Amino acid sequence: MGASAGLGALMNDATLQALREGDATAIDAFCREHAATVLGWTIRLGGPALDAEDLAQDVFAVALRRLSTFRGDSKPTTWLYGIARRVIANARRKAALRRFIGLEDHELRDDSPGADDVLEHRRRRRAVQHALERLATKPREAVVLVDLEGRSGAEVATMLGVPIGTVYSRLHHGRRALADALRTEGIVSQPPHLVVVKR
Repeated sequence: MGASAGLGALMNDATLQALREGDATAIDAFCREHAATVLGWTIRLGGPALDAEDLAQDVFAVALRRLSTFRGDSKPTTWLYGIARRVIANARRKAALRRFIGLEDHELRDDSPGADDVLEHRRRRRAVQHALERLATKPREAVVLVDLEGRSGAEVATMLGVPIGTVYSRLHHGRRALADALRTEGIVSQPPHLVVVKR
């Protein structure tokens, strides 16, 4: 069995075949390799109302069931992101419905003790997450994938299945909306520095 593919590489045939055959070692290596990336997506795109770890597990569960749809001609992260988008979108719709009918209360609370700087860091992190929540889905995706994860515009275009110009347009609108949302959250008084997109 070949080694597991890196985040920036295509998956080799031996690894893909082992995954499709249900090889436990291959599956464990695949999940471990991509766990941090998938969890980052579920945290940033899922929002504070959803359990990011549960969502990440759902993404992998769906991915393992749909291995037959992965041809191996693109990066595993591109294929995984397509699955993550659908899983997160479905979870957000369900959560919105539950809030609408009064089944859930998602008020964020943090009563744990700690130093002032730790509490401030947590406050700012929650505020940034809330700011991201204010963005529409498509601009939020662009900001998360390019500015927060450092992916190139070309890679994000492939992941989203859109022209690269569309990525830049969404990123432009997303950055402006995020700056406004951060001001509303009291994090910045001026728009943040616009990151240069890697081409």
